[in-house]
Parts: sequence; C-alpha cells; structure tokens
Amino acid sequence: MRIALFSSTVDARDGYGNITFELSQHLARAGMEVTLFLPASQKPVAERLALPFPVRCELPEYIYRVYQPRALGYFKTFDLSGFDLVHSLFEFPYCLMALRTARRNHLPFLMGAQGTHGVRPLTYFPERHLIKWCYRQARSVVVPSQFTKRMIGEYAGERYRIEVVHNGVNFGRFQRSTDPAELRRTYGENIVLLTVGGLWGRKGHDLALRALHRVVQKRRDVRYVLVGEGNGRPQLEALVKELQLEPYVEFAGRKSGDDLVRHYQASDIYVHTPKVVDLKFEGFGIVYLEASACGKPIVSTDAGGVRDAVLDGETGFVVPDGDVPAIADRILRLMDDVDLRRKMGESGRQYAKENDWTSIAEKFITLYRPTRA
Repeated sequence: MRIALFSSTVDARDGYGNITFELSQHLARAGMEVTLFLPASQKPVAERLALPFPVRCELPEYIYRVYQPRALGYFKTFDLSGFDLVHSLFEFPYCLMALRTARRNHLPFLMGAQGTHGVRPLTYFPERHLIKWCYRQARSVVVPSQFTKRMIGEYAGERYRIEVVHNGVNFGRFQRSTDPAELRRTYGENIVLLTVGGLWGRKGHDLALRALHRVVQKRRDVRYVLVGEGNGRPQLEALVKELQLEPYVEFAGRKSGDDLVRHYQASDIYVHTPKVVDLKFEGFGIVYLEASACGKPIVSTDAGGVRDAVLDGETGFVVPDGDVPAIADRILRLMDDVDLRRKMGESGRQYAKENDWTSIAEKFITLYRPTRA
C-alpha cells in the first residue's frame, strides 16, 4: 500500500517531528510504501536523517492563519498517481493541502489532530470552516486522547469519525544502558525529580516549583532538574529566586539522544504538570511514556490528554489542574515510599511497552485498510 504522509517536520527533537520520524519509519518497516511530504525548510533535516523512503520537501512553510500572503501556496496539489491513501499526520494547516490533493487524485483521506491546533482553529474565521471541512471529509480523524476527541466535538458542534490512537514511544531506545551513574553521583543521596519539555507557560513548570517550595519544608534531600529550553526560562529562574529554591533546582538545558535517556534513567520521580491555557493544551504527552519506559513513577496534572498517557494510581498520580498542594503531596508520598515508586515504575514500563511505536503503527495500518471505508 502506497501512503502519502503530510507533516510539518521530521526533526525528532520536536513533538510533531518525533511522531513523524517514528511513525513513518515503523510504517515502512511494516511494509507500507511511504512517501513523506515536508516543507522545503526541512530538507537539511531529512538529508541528515537519511530516511529509508522517499521524502519530498515541497510543501509551503507553516502558517498560523490563512490571511498570511504565503497561504496561497496551500492551494497547490500533487499528482499522486499510483498512491492508495493520503494521510495528513497533523491538523491545520497541512490538512488543507492533503485533502485537496486526495480529492484531486480520488483517494481516501485521513488526518490527525494532536491537540491545540486541532481545536483553536475552530474558534477563528475563516479557519473554522476550513478545518471543519477537513474533519467532515476524513475517513478517520486520528487523535491521541479522549480529551482531544471531546474538545473537537465541543468546539466544532459536529460529530466526526474520530479514532483515539495514542502517540507511541520508542521503547527499545529507553532500555539501552547509558551509564547514568556518573550523572547520578552529581546529585549525591538526594531524590531527583525530573521534567522534560519546553520552558513556556502551559507546560506548568511554575506549578512544580511552587510544589517543590512546599516539599522542602518537610524534606530537603531533593533536587529538581528541568531539561529543556524556552522563552519562559527567565520567569522560571526569577521564581526559583523568589521562592529561595536555588540549592534545589538545576536548569539542565536541552538534551537529546543518549544524554536525554541518561537524565531519565538517573531520576527517581518524573514530575510534569501542564495546564490548559486559552485552548492550548497537551494532546497526549509522549514524555510521560518516555519516563515510564525508564521505570519512573509520575506526578502529573489532569490537563489535556494526560489521562491517556498516565494511568492514575497505576503508573503515577494525576491531580487536578493547577492544584499545587496536591502536586506536593504526591511528590512527598513517592519520596517517602520506595516500594510505591518501584511498583508504579514497573507498571509504567509495561504500559510504555504496550504503546511502543511498532504497536501504534499497526493500529494505523488497520485504519488504512479499505475495509474501514
């Protein structure tokens, strides 16, 4: 089966890029004849990765709104003679080109909707009508969480053929030994809390820092490591100073490859407490599965699609969005109970294994089959 995949990026350091990189490769390994369509600016990334299938860097650059001058590029379509299906991995705006191309070539069309960008365009004009047209025409709209599915229905005011398929994790990558002992020694006997993600508002690092302020009133044998960069770092550094948390917090910067895995493996508890802000939300949260793959228990907030990535009471704790005392309470509970940390970590590892990209790719292949038309 020949599949045309449309995406905005294949840079695995980015959330969307990670999904594109992993899913396209696993589809190809499963026997799908994949051709990946990307913006022209992605050509250096694609060449560096040397992907084992055709890549066409011919899409226009990303736009947020269709009134931008370069939106005219989205009226372009492609000749896909010999293809069997068009799949826009993500929502607005590339779903517009993918659908127009599918209609020109009389092919079935699937689209993904990860979270924010599958819902916020429903509140704009004329994007609302364009994305609803894509949703109506799709044989399946694939979302990573029940939350995303519910939000699309709520803001569109219509019902679509929506399938929930979790984002996956490269489970094997997080099982490799990265020798975290040296990194671990830098933290001494302290319990290490870890967050991985961009440093900006909706990621909720401020909630974790305020929770840490409560934690250190009871236990000082703790270090909180923030992996990632972003425009919110100055505000977070100011908050650390305001709360007098300098001895307990480390801004580790962006990590990738084995260095990122090493940080997961060297930690004790994964803390990630996002928020829903102005319809910006986590559609799922691959970082939770990455932490689980490393056997780490999780403390999270009930914001966006988190409940599909973290099983409350099994692989970690999910507390109400914005509830700082509850975040602190669950961190302390895990700090005080090594057996609970181990039990949740083991459950998380099994859950991550069930959501390995090999299994997720098979779910997409099932959706591709003509019997689901």
